Amino acid sequence: MRNTDLHTHSYYSDGELSPKELVRLAKKKSILNLALTDHNSVKGVEEAISEGKKIGINVIPGVEVLVKGGEILGYFVDYKNKKLNSELKRCAYYMNEKIKRKIKVLQKKGFNISYKKFSKYFATSKGNYNDGQPITFLSKFNNISRSEAYHLWTNTKIKKPLRKNLKPQAGIKLIIKYGGVAVLPHPWLNKDELKFSEDLIKKLIKAGLAGIEFENGDENNMGRTKDIASEIKRITEKYHLIMTQGSDFHGSNLVKWSKNHHDLGNYNCDEKVVEQLKGVLI
Repeated sequence: MRNTDLHTHSYYSDGELSPKELVRLAKKKSILNLALTDHNSVKGVEEAISEGKKIGINVIPGVEVLVKGGEILGYFVDYKNKKLNSELKRCAYYMNEKIKRKIKVLQKKGFNISYKKFSKYFATSKGNYNDGQPITFLSKFNNISRSEAYHLWTNTKIKKPLRKNLKPQAGIKLIIKYGGVAVLPHPWLNKDELKFSEDLIKKLIKAGLAGIEFENGDENNMGRTKDIASEIKRITEKYHLIMTQGSDFHGSNLVKWSKNHHDLGNYNCDEKVVEQLKGVLI
């Protein structure tokens, strides 16, 4: 049954809902298996699992690790491991520094934004921000559309932080180190060292990659063309990889902006995919 959403976010990264609220919404959407995959954080997993047990939702402990050129999804990670939490904080450094520097540039240009105001507004994800949050802030407090805020944010230039992101292979190994299964998300979006190709996938498989995300709500204008979709299918079959799906749900702002494509449960996969992921760990 297609009752499984393997890509969601709570307010411990750049989502809008608490883990408990997210799980309750999943219940309303008739989702039985839900992966919480916050960026560089597993803070919300325990709350989500606890609520899931109360209302009959199987919550899969997950994370989305920032790496050079994109991200790597991890499923069934040991979310209680303190060392994992420390390593994830280091993964968040690059994005946090980038956001801090861009905010400073925009503040000097006269936009209503400061790091202090921004941090207060997104208090639950302190130290673990992502690009969608300053876009939301700029739109809300500067009387501009989300699309205008998106272009403003992406076109703001800064000097890059000195400390670099993990390489993709290192991100995969980090997930495996803490008991997880590594999957490449939204390959059509990724850049640089994660630009989608068969040669790249072969390198990632050597590092331990187990699957590729086939669909998550991104439309053609985000790079997910029919050709790329066909290529994902071909490569997953050729290399016996697991093909996952999920909504990449963040909350109402992204849902509205993407014309409901990123609504929770819109891109469910079959529950057998959960068993395939578990099978990697046996």
